[in-house]
Amino acid sequence: MAVTPDLAVDFMDMTNDRHLITRVVDARAGYVPVVGSYAVVGDEGAAPKVARIMSIDERGIIDLEVLPGSVEAHRDLLALA
Repeated sequence: MAVTPDLAVDFMDMTNDRHLITRVVDARAGYVPVVGSYAVVGDEGAAPKVARIMSIDERGIIDLEVLPGSVEAHRDLLALA
């Protein structure tokens, strides 16, 4: 099943502690990121992942913590939204 990411990211920028930065403007149409919630994140050519939204600053910069494993493994977290 194809999964459309909520937020576009560049997995090449992921830190050793699994953090990534993206921007509110990189959200798919209709998706509103909320601190503490979970989102599907992805980029072209890589399998999507689930990430927890850690913070969103006044400039619209989003700090994410990417969870290990597949999107399917975290369906329960995505259902909390």
